[in-house]
Amino acid sequence: MLSVSALGASVLLFTASIVQAQTPPGSQPSTSHSLAVKYNGNLTLTPNALLPQPLLASAPAVSLNQTLNGTHMLMLIDLAIPQSSINGTGSEFYPGLVPCRTTRLHWLQTGLTQSANGTFVSDSTAIADYGQPHPGLNDIAHTYTFYLFQQPANFTLPSWDAGRVFNPISVSARMNFSVTAVADVVGAPLAANYMRVINPNTTAPGTFLNGTCPIGAPNGTVTPYTGAAIKLQGMASAVVVVLGCAVFALL
Repeated sequence: MLSVSALGASVLLFTASIVQAQTPPGSQPSTSHSLAVKYNGNLTLTPNALLPQPLLASAPAVSLNQTLNGTHMLMLIDLAIPQSSINGTGSEFYPGLVPCRTTRLHWLQTGLTQSANGTFVSDSTAIADYGQPHPGLNDIAHTYTFYLFQQPANFTLPSWDAGRVFNPISVSARMNFSVTAVADVVGAPLAANYMRVINPNTTAPGTFLNGTCPIGAPNGTVTPYTGAAIKLQGMASAVVVVLGCAVFALL
């Protein structure tokens, strides 16, 4: 049986793994493991950094400071696409980080294996070629998240994201992409990192018109994806609360 101090330490460690997430606060799926992302050989990403859009034209190198066996896949998702981008398409709505926002797939590379120096490489053709972050003029800073997943044998995209052609980069099929649906199939991301990017010509951030969706409005009227990954994260938060109360009661 755990002592009070041991139980308290376990709670603190468990809580820290959620608080110190390498994914944006409030987003799903999440992970506390940091993915190293480096642009142009010298621009290293720290979580939530505001990076200059012109320096992100080419795909970065991604690596991990621990050895992973097997095959992996990498995704880059914009979590702040204006909802007006998919209005009128008849699509169900996958919510972004803030109200009236959805997502866009910027990169999906499968067949990744880890080289001796920790960098992930692949000989496979990307399902979605790398697309440079390009938020709209006078829009808010967009949040872009890198997710590293284990890739199961014979992996295919889940139904929400399946059946789309993601190349060329400009296709609308990249809109409204659900990384949560992928996590429900393959498991939580092994590592992640994220950045914010704003249009370099912006003079009045946040004044971009998002269709008829007012500031502070709820996430649309269509049905959002609410898969198992979201529900599991809610359960994890509940466990932290319950364990925290248990420790308090024992003190």
